[in-house]
Amino acid sequence: MRSVGFASVVVVAGTIGLSASMAQAADMAYKGDPTYAKAEATDRQWTLTLGGYVMAEPVWAGSDDYQFGFKPIISITRADQLSRFTSFNDNPNLALFDNGVFEVGIVGKLDWKRDASSSNALRGMSNIDYAFEVGGYAQWFPAEWLRLRGELRYGFGGFDGVVADLAVDAIHFSPELWGVTLSAGPRMTLASSGYIDTYYGISPAEAAFAQALGNPLTPYQAGGGIYSVGFGGQVVKRFTENITGSVFAEYKYLMDDAADSPLVVQNGDRNQFQAGVSLSYTFFLGFE
Repeated sequence: MRSVGFASVVVVAGTIGLSASMAQAADMAYKGDPTYAKAEATDRQWTLTLGGYVMAEPVWAGSDDYQFGFKPIISITRADQLSRFTSFNDNPNLALFDNGVFEVGIVGKLDWKRDASSSNALRGMSNIDYAFEVGGYAQWFPAEWLRLRGELRYGFGGFDGVVADLAVDAIHFSPELWGVTLSAGPRMTLASSGYIDTYYGISPAEAAFAQALGNPLTPYQAGGGIYSVGFGGQVVKRFTENITGSVFAEYKYLMDDAADSPLVVQNGDRNQFQAGVSLSYTFFLGFE
């Protein structure tokens, strides 16, 4: 893995600076969306939230073509925690410890398969099967308007390796803007060679086959390290105690060995975007 270059430093500094600016503008007395205030004050019962995100996303990781995708929303929590901030980056999780400021638990993620026939840019490449990621997460609210979250997951199936996601979100509930919650902040993903080489590496056999099909790829072995840095934000509206919707967007800048892959340099783009909407429904399960 090569060292982090000047461009990566600029991206990281810019995202942190933008997040800091938003934090200064945030309401220092942020208490969360009051939609659930009544339930939170009196009810410790468990709840189940189900829904999904529909988004425009790259056809494959590193692609410059886009498609519609789906990501599920699955959350189990107590009613007195329903107004706690969550991000579209959060994967399905279950808290094992939560004191209102610091939280840890288990987390999981499903990575969709990559079919070489889905894009001319992948001609000659092998298909990649579904991957399942399981691990742990931790999040901390050093202030009521600021959340720091990290996830560390081990993947198996389509790839065998480790992925870590880090995110900072400045949060502001805005009663003057129809009661929406605004949030934004920087993101960073690190991954082992098992992940990056699976999605960005090119074996000699794949390169030969691709060239025979008119796709001028060359062999490439990718190592682990910083996979991407970026910035994301969302607007969340709780319509009722049961129904929540959001609009979100994210920019991701591929780094190091992922960005240097011939797949990206010749056939894709290190600048990656996604944007979409979500809708979820919360069930009150009736037991503590």
